[in-house]
Amino acid sequence: MTDMESQGMVNISLTEDKKSIEEEEKEKKHEFDEKQLSEEKRALKEIKEGMEVKPKKIPIGGIQMPGFFTRSKSKEQCKDDDQAEGTELIEQQNDVKEDVSSQTRVKLPNPFKKTKPSDIEEGLASVETLDEKSNNSTTDGKGAARDEKKEPENDDNDVHWTQRAKTYKIAIGALLSFLILIIIIVTLAMRGKFPIVSPPITNGKFVETITSCGKVEGQMEDSSFAFRGIPYARQPIGELRFKYAQPLNKLGYCWNDTFLAHNATPTCLQILGNGTVTGIEDCLTLDIVTPYIRYDNPLPVIVLIGADSLVGGSPGKMRPSARYARSRDVVFVRPNFRLGALGFLSLDILSQSDYPHTSGNYGLSDILEALRWIQLNIEHFGGDKNSVTLFGHKAGATLVTALSTIPQAKKYFSRAWASSGGANYPQKSRAESEADFKVFLESVGCQDAACLQEIDAEKLVTSVPDTWRKPQPDLPSKDENPKEKHQWLVVDGNILRENPEEVWSKGSLPVKLVIGSTAHAGSSDKLLLKHTNWTESLVRHHVKESHLGLQNLTDEVLKMYSPTYQGLSAAVTDVRIACPLFAIWTKMQDTAFYMVNQTRGVNELADIESDIDAILGRYEPKTPEQRRYFSAMQGLFYHFVWHDKIEEKQTSKQVIIVDQDALHNSTYSHCAYWMSKNIVPLFAALD
Repeated sequence: MTDMESQGMVNISLTEDKKSIEEEEKEKKHEFDEKQLSEEKRALKEIKEGMEVKPKKIPIGGIQMPGFFTRSKSKEQCKDDDQAEGTELIEQQNDVKEDVSSQTRVKLPNPFKKTKPSDIEEGLASVETLDEKSNNSTTDGKGAARDEKKEPENDDNDVHWTQRAKTYKIAIGALLSFLILIIIIVTLAMRGKFPIVSPPITNGKFVETITSCGKVEGQMEDSSFAFRGIPYARQPIGELRFKYAQPLNKLGYCWNDTFLAHNATPTCLQILGNGTVTGIEDCLTLDIVTPYIRYDNPLPVIVLIGADSLVGGSPGKMRPSARYARSRDVVFVRPNFRLGALGFLSLDILSQSDYPHTSGNYGLSDILEALRWIQLNIEHFGGDKNSVTLFGHKAGATLVTALSTIPQAKKYFSRAWASSGGANYPQKSRAESEADFKVFLESVGCQDAACLQEIDAEKLVTSVPDTWRKPQPDLPSKDENPKEKHQWLVVDGNILRENPEEVWSKGSLPVKLVIGSTAHAGSSDKLLLKHTNWTESLVRHHVKESHLGLQNLTDEVLKMYSPTYQGLSAAVTDVRIACPLFAIWTKMQDTAFYMVNQTRGVNELADIESDIDAILGRYEPKTPEQRRYFSAMQGLFYHFVWHDKIEEKQTSKQVIIVDQDALHNSTYSHCAYWMSKNIVPLFAALD
């Protein structure tokens, strides 16, 4: 035998040995597979017999493993019986999957339900069993098999959170749709109640709104809207002179097209403090400054009533502030009203020419007619007709205090603030007052009502006697007789039906009222310039030459007040303004009283306009003390405007002393002394 033949025989024997070894390995592997499949059959049987109450949740990703379908086709297949058993297992798993899918279509899964760990483990166990079968036909190592087992767990988590996300999207989408529907319904309802939110601005400057007499056009002013010179009553001329203000209640009294309310009209005819005559008779107009023109969220309304005296000096500092209208969210209104003889002349011949038989207080009727106009129209300017504050200064404060006592006051305004007003109110009947006015008839040369209605208006104003005009504040003179003072206001039986002092002594007023003044309101240029330098001796001499010296009170006065001009002006203020107001306040109920002590200027005085300038922002505070005072004064006033009380914790019958801060006190200055000496309120200022 050749070497090649012997070598071939060796190879054949090796091949046969190799085949026999492979067959043995296959038999061992077949036995292992049969054993494993029998265990799986028993497990499935237990599942069918004991766990049919609730189908197991087999993760969808678990039966879609890439290795299960692809490797069974690419590698060597198992025996027929193994394939049948594997197919049966897959069909059972597919049946379970179809059941789960069908449940998902019928009922959305609960995203808030926690998944049981046992469900996940059992699902993964089934997947592992199937995957091990497919791995038996491969020649990969054990590491590859472990990697294939990890894939179903990741797929299951992805599907689980995907289902939750879809469910959340559906719930959130439904909630958002419901909220949007509610917003649309509310918006439509609000549009039905407030058809106009804000009128358009034309040319970047002009704005238009409506009144009971027609359209009016205003213009922008310092980020607010100003309407100036709007008529609120009929012209008080001709036969309407010396008549109560008449409303614009007919179309013939109104205007056509749009009224251009761009410029302020002249004030009512009056005499200023220096004797100058200014103004016109046809003057019953008003100015409005508002931050918004809208019908939703109306703002409080402040009606400014200013006059140095009932003869003239109107409106003084009481002019609307566009900046403060915006910063404080309020609407300012300033009406013109008649003054002097045209506003308060009371005569028997005038009473007999009208019915009901009455005369006087025409200026009060003007303010009331302006308040009626506000009730009808202020909503078209962004104002709240149910929140109107009357704000008076000096003689304007006297009128405001008087109006707060009339029975129908609540119809026109809800609160009033009176700064540095007079405490003199009519003590005489209408007949007695008419007798006093007869002196005026002689000066103008008229004997009947027709003559008074036809005479030149300026002559009527200038014919007022000097003694009827308000003098500059000072200490009472030795020859001063308080009973001879002229009183412009009269108890006419129509507007003022009884003396205001009688009204507030009976109980609460119809409206909320705040009265007050400043510590040096009695200071004046005339008094200050009387001497270049007010020394102690000059102050003593001035007190001694007054009514106080006549009563031997000079030494007592100079002990209470410093012998300086500041001390002298404080004494004048207490006698003429502050303590008379304090005296009438003690008779009132539910009324606040304040006094301003914060000084300013080179003379270090709390002058008569200190509170008004702070409230309306008429000067810029420069020192920390002034800034604190500004904040305190504005806080008191605007809190009262918005909330009907001067402070959040308002204490009754306590004086509010406003310096850098607002503090409470049981009394003020030396008012008790002046009242005990019968100086107060006897010598109170005229207006």
